[in-house]
Amino acid sequence: MKKLLILGLLFNSLFATNVNAQDSKVDEIFKTYRFGLFLGPTFNSLRPTSSSADNYFISKGKGNVGFSFGINADYNINDRYSIYTGIGMDWRGGSITATDTSVTLKPDYLRKAAVTYKHQYLTIPLGLKMKAAEFGKIKVFAQTGFDLGILLSNRGDYSGTLSSGLNVISTKTKLKDIASSVPVNLGWQIGPGVEYALNDKNAVYATILYRNGFIDATTPQNNNNGYKFSDGNVRSNTFAIRFGYYF
Repeated sequence: MKKLLILGLLFNSLFATNVNAQDSKVDEIFKTYRFGLFLGPTFNSLRPTSSSADNYFISKGKGNVGFSFGINADYNINDRYSIYTGIGMDWRGGSITATDTSVTLKPDYLRKAAVTYKHQYLTIPLGLKMKAAEFGKIKVFAQTGFDLGILLSNRGDYSGTLSSGLNVISTKTKLKDIASSVPVNLGWQIGPGVEYALNDKNAVYATILYRNGFIDATTPQNNNNGYKFSDGNVRSNTFAIRFGYYF
């Protein structure tokens, strides 16, 4: 009986030690890595870097309101700095108008084009998050990094005047062959945020991010014959408000 009691005590002791060790490892993982979800609205526009290109006068039109959601992951370097990444869905876009100013129009080109792009991207960010201040359960931080966008959908509205003088209009359509866009976009993002700790592992947060594209977002020179035009270098810009939860 005594032997059984001693064995039982040893088993319980070993089990408790193992559980504590496992809990310690889990706590260490959560201190190093954090995963979360986010969603929020985006306010988007397409901005030409020049007002003219190849005998076309280029003007910026209205922006649009989109949406983004996804998952994010942080790797905590120390108490102050973290590397962040993740994957998300992002709806962006904007409007561009191009008007030919030449006497002789190029073959297969439009005299005038007005396009509203509605882009859907799969996004993968990579950057650095820096804690600026901490007040009890509240942390104030800033983040900056790169933003890779893979184009999933290119829809929108367009109207144009062909070389023959005929007007063409189409709305809520796929723009693949009549208003082409680059398949992969790259930009940088920067913005502040605030985080509120619910407990040792969970927190809610909010950020405001500004995103500016590095490369030309649209390629209308690749449109179908008769629908080509020039818009120079057009960059994608976004202000995003994000609300998230770390688990």
